[in-house]
Amino acid sequence: MREMVLAAWQNGGGVNGGNAALRNPTFVQLRLQGKFPHYTTCMNWIRIHQLEGNVRPMRATGNFFSEREINGIDLFNLTLFRLIRPKAYISEVIAYMHNMNPAIDPYSPSQVSRAEDRLGLWLKVGSTTSNQAHRPINKLKRQMYWNDPFPMGIYGENTDLIIDIDEAKFTLESQDRKRGKVTRESRCDSQGMYKKGVSGINLIMGICGDANDPFEFHQQFDKGGTGLYRFYCFMSDFIDYLDVNRPGESYCFTMDNLNINKNPIITDLIEGAGHRVVYRAPYWSCDGAIEYVFNTIHTNLQMSNEITGARNLDDLRDKLDDIIFCMVTTSFRPYFVHVGFP
Repeated sequence: MREMVLAAWQNGGGVNGGNAALRNPTFVQLRLQGKFPHYTTCMNWIRIHQLEGNVRPMRATGNFFSEREINGIDLFNLTLFRLIRPKAYISEVIAYMHNMNPAIDPYSPSQVSRAEDRLGLWLKVGSTTSNQAHRPINKLKRQMYWNDPFPMGIYGENTDLIIDIDEAKFTLESQDRKRGKVTRESRCDSQGMYKKGVSGINLIMGICGDANDPFEFHQQFDKGGTGLYRFYCFMSDFIDYLDVNRPGESYCFTMDNLNINKNPIITDLIEGAGHRVVYRAPYWSCDGAIEYVFNTIHTNLQMSNEITGARNLDDLRDKLDDIIFCMVTTSFRPYFVHVGFP
């Protein structure tokens, strides 16, 4: 449009003749229909051409930022605030820093971003930890889990001999993505199977931190919950699997502190087979490598489509087996390293 206006102005002889050309009846009619720029807009473009030699629109390049850096007490205040409020918006950070040191002018977002880069801060998806996790007793248990040797913690344990166990439930709705983008007046809808009221699959799974010879053991069921008897059967089968496939190895099981997990029947079964068990601190699920494996499985389900996705519980069961099989072909070690294991 800018080039067309410039061509019309030049064809009219420029200056006065060009100005008259931009007022011809055709352009006036198009303006009334909202299909041609206002005369003032056209003259602004002509002025840009006379000054710059072109009619390209000005665009933000991101090359302009304040050169003032954040140092000293202001850098300390930024660090402190991010430790306490990691989810704060950058405007809240700027306000806090100015309130703590009113003698300085407020910093710009670019200055704060550069300072956060220097501090090694990264933008990540937010999460929330239960208030119960920060009770003194639970924080102490977590400290003991990571810093004390067996039986109170896993310090000094060989990650190759760690097995993390937990349970998750997956439904046909698990492969549905929760968000999408459409026009404001439209529903974010897509074709799929009718799945209302359909139960899901409970997956009990144990993963090993062995990087060279990775393995896992899992069972699926769709009736009832995970009670003591079902978990005992799972652990019994798992130990039998280890006896056959990993003879002579003594593993350290880690799991959450549910009552059924800590039942003497379970601990006697594990210790009687020559293995050990350490329980994670309550409410600190982020310490479990298996939790991130479940998240990967869920993400893979969401990547499915109408052809490769699950249409019923049998399909979902097969899909879970396929996803887990592909994960075993690499290694679960990165998940253990991510939560803090060496």
